[in-house]
Amino acid sequence: MKKMLPFLTLFFIFGLSLWGFGATVENYLPLKEGMVWEFQHKMFDLKSKDQIDSGKSIKKNLAQMQLRGMKVIPQIFSFFQPDNVLKQETKSFLVQDDKGIFVFARQSAKDNEPTIQEKYYILKFPISKGASWQQEAEGLILRDTIESIDASVQVPAGSFNNCLVMKKLYIDPKNPEKTVQESVFWFAPDVGNVKVITRHPQRNMEIVQELVSVKK
Repeated sequence: MKKMLPFLTLFFIFGLSLWGFGATVENYLPLKEGMVWEFQHKMFDLKSKDQIDSGKSIKKNLAQMQLRGMKVIPQIFSFFQPDNVLKQETKSFLVQDDKGIFVFARQSAKDNEPTIQEKYYILKFPISKGASWQQEAEGLILRDTIESIDASVQVPAGSFNNCLVMKKLYIDPKNPEKTVQESVFWFAPDVGNVKVITRHPQRNMEIVQELVSVKK
């Protein structure tokens, strides 16, 4: 059975609408303590379109704390495959600055303490269609482009409007013309990430992650 974990580590693990003029990064990535999101994951064969695997994940915001002199928001991401078997759990420590929200440190279940990361922005200003930025993570070049801030999407948790849609390209640094993976993210105002579609042509796989429920 094919596994989803390599994809999940890379996720973590996006014409202006009237709403968009007043939007901030945190509108799309809420950092409020106690928020909990549950997602379903489905894996498909790219060629046949048949479903070949499934799982679920739960993401939770913890209380703000101090870490190496920084005010951070710990966020726990737990992945289950099948739905009742914990396969991976990672804690990310998020920071918001004047450029956006970035990952300051990460800690896996086997780590005794957090490991400081090279600053990796999940989402950056400006919040506008066509905005783009590039950075490195997991040995790849990541190129993010905001494609829309007024999209609508339907997931198990319901219908969401005025969504920010971001495309992320994963590029081989040894071959800048080669895109090894591509993801599209939907972020709903005051809710956060509601859907992700990730395609990996070389592995003939597509993963669809959708929001099932959110607790504010």
